[in-house]
Amino acid sequence: MYNHNKPTITEIVYDYILNNHAVVVDIVDASMSLANLNLDSLEKISLAMDLEEHFEIDMSNQQIENFVTVGDIIDHIRQVLDTQPSLEELADMQRLDISALESEVNDS
Repeated sequence: MYNHNKPTITEIVYDYILNNHAVVVDIVDASMSLANLNLDSLEKISLAMDLEEHFEIDMSNQQIENFVTVGDIIDHIRQVLDTQPSLEELADMQRLDISALESEVNDS
């Protein structure tokens, strides 16, 4: 069941897979093999590029090649997003940078 407020990572990945022209199934789950979904190396790269753009992340070719199941993709995206700082953390870092620059200016 979809959360209509904000789709989950899993729902977004499923949608991208189901909208891929090579995929010939109507339902996707995390345990499904990418090869069984008809996603060859080129299709995996294309899918990964779409997901990189959607989530604003980067995936190396090696990471993409290592994806075997739909769950591998979902887990990787979760891991990358979990390691990125939140907006609050970014704002705190920016405030610290500004304070440090102000101190440098005042000290000179």
